[in-house]
Amino acid sequence: MLATAIVEVPLLNASDRIVLTPKSRVFVLSRPVQVVSVEAEDTTGTSLESVNPARSKAEEIINIVETYGSHERTTAAGEWLGRASFTPRVETHVAANRAIPMVLPAFPMKSNNRMDKVLGALPDLGEELGLARLVNLCRDIKAVYAPGAIVVIVTDGICYNDLTGIPDEEVWDYGNRLRKIAVEKGYACIQFHRIMNMLDLHSGAQISKDEYVKLASMSRNEIHRRCGRPGFDVDKFLKSDEDYLRTYNGYDKFMKVDLKFSPVTKDCAGPKQYKKKIKSIAKEMIVRGVVSYSKVLLPLLCSWSHSLQEYAELVRQIYPDSLRLSIHPSSGQTKLSCPLIPQNDSFSMSPWHCSVAVLVDGKFITAHKSSHRQKFDLIEKSGQPYFFRESSPLFEWDAKVDFEHCYGQNLVVRVQKNREEPSDSDLDKLALLAIQHRSVTFMSD
Repeated sequence: MLATAIVEVPLLNASDRIVLTPKSRVFVLSRPVQVVSVEAEDTTGTSLESVNPARSKAEEIINIVETYGSHERTTAAGEWLGRASFTPRVETHVAANRAIPMVLPAFPMKSNNRMDKVLGALPDLGEELGLARLVNLCRDIKAVYAPGAIVVIVTDGICYNDLTGIPDEEVWDYGNRLRKIAVEKGYACIQFHRIMNMLDLHSGAQISKDEYVKLASMSRNEIHRRCGRPGFDVDKFLKSDEDYLRTYNGYDKFMKVDLKFSPVTKDCAGPKQYKKKIKSIAKEMIVRGVVSYSKVLLPLLCSWSHSLQEYAELVRQIYPDSLRLSIHPSSGQTKLSCPLIPQNDSFSMSPWHCSVAVLVDGKFITAHKSSHRQKFDLIEKSGQPYFFRESSPLFEWDAKVDFEHCYGQNLVVRVQKNREEPSDSDLDKLALLAIQHRSVTFMSD
């Protein structure tokens, strides 16, 4: 059993050293934060909560949700445009003392451009950070509202993987590993829902790869049959919907890189044919997403598929009372645009379309693999390329340790099993890392 010590470090000097004993676990908290609770009151001194407790609590929850958003437009007062429509929905759940349901069509599969964009076919640090941010949102809500919140991730890869040339088997591998990460991390507030479950083609949370592959094509056909719009004019639709037009333009832009090595573009004779093929695929993705999303998935938190027309309709039908999140930039009118890996100067790229680089201070940068590999060291985990990291002597220890870079500039340092204890030099480096990170946890078995 590990002994646990808490070390608070409001200001740590470079010359300071954290002295550890064997068999210890130390948490270094660089900047303790005092939490102040202020009760809102009206001009008569009457508590707003006593007037309408459900409304008051809903406003408090929406305040938290809004901090996770990043929108291109706001109200005159600087508020999220979707606040007015989502607050009554949250109030209904609060009045019934239910967990706040949120839905996000996302985490489809890795880009098939493994040369320039991503590190491989399986989830890596990017997906871990994305899940952690959603969990952090749920925990922040639970801190002020006991029933908490739940995020349902609708994994939407088979909606369009055939369009991009990725096999159904690979989509299953990606989703299966994603679920294992959530279990390993103990993310009870994260749930996953597959399209074949939504269509009642399969029951139960578990599904074998063989069964998944058998149902993949059937699921795509069923979505189109059940949710497709006869005579749907995608060009006219894009002219009338600002957010979907923005999504289409995004698809057109990133798929020029995404499908560079895809089998679906290998027969393009030249640049003009390639561009034409990309635009055709982007429009087909819109067609598939809008209808299904509109009828079934609308209330969910969204990702890639929020723009897929047929899939969007399906989401609306199944999750009519959920808060819809999106990983895409938008006006914010109908969803909360929530970047999964927050960046200081931009809306972050989706984990499945980029590689993550970690700076010495624990901050994260999302960019294509081609941008990172010339600047940073490639770090593996269990033999899998997992992320890039800024070179620094602070990560070069005498002892054999593993560094785990967590959401929110939190660092975990673990001495490898049956390895020697850290040297004095290592402990000096631990102190320096603690200066730069929000927290550092050191674990020695």
